[in-house]
Amino acid sequence: MGNRERIIDAAIELMNRSGSAVGTNQMAEHLSISPGNLYYHFRNREQIVREILQRLRCDLDAVLEIEADQSLDASRLADCFAGGAKVLWKYRFFFSASLELVTRDEQLAEAYRDFCARGIDQVEKAFRRAVATAPGRLSPASTENRMIAVNLWVLWTSWPRYVDVLRAEPAGESEIFRSQHHLSLMLKPYLAPDYYTAVVTHMRELMRR
Repeated sequence: MGNRERIIDAAIELMNRSGSAVGTNQMAEHLSISPGNLYYHFRNREQIVREILQRLRCDLDAVLEIEADQSLDASRLADCFAGGAKVLWKYRFFFSASLELVTRDEQLAEAYRDFCARGIDQVEKAFRRAVATAPGRLSPASTENRMIAVNLWVLWTSWPRYVDVLRAEPAGESEIFRSQHHLSLMLKPYLAPDYYTAVVTHMRELMRR
């Protein structure tokens, strides 16, 4: 692993531990490299955070992207929830401090808006596919599919901050994983009971690993 990747990893680790205000000097000290070495790879802290967002986007794409010919059985939908929990945990500082981060950097704000729009599109696509695969007692209207996807996205992205504020301390991994049960519950009326039960069962198994 080169220093560029090590810097990004260190930034994620330190910000998860100490908050988004961690600076470049702390990152360099943590890695036992000179500040000049860090600035050789990144001009400033904002550039590092933008790179982290790009990593976050790629990691979430790997979880949520569903091919056109791919079926969405219960285990695949469970993968989306469990994988989403792991991404949320890995980048929890970003979601806890997203407002502060984007307020300081318009370029990051624009990238974050694009990230959210893409994420909502992916969630809506998965939701539509799940309902088509195993329809439940309620059938969402076409205009409601997008609204449900937005609701799921907002709950997912805001969970770390919600826990931080509620407990006045950083969220633990189990609390981040618990958020996925809240998310899955929002889908329950729209999915066949057996399918929904299988999703929850698979999800719990995956998150115990």
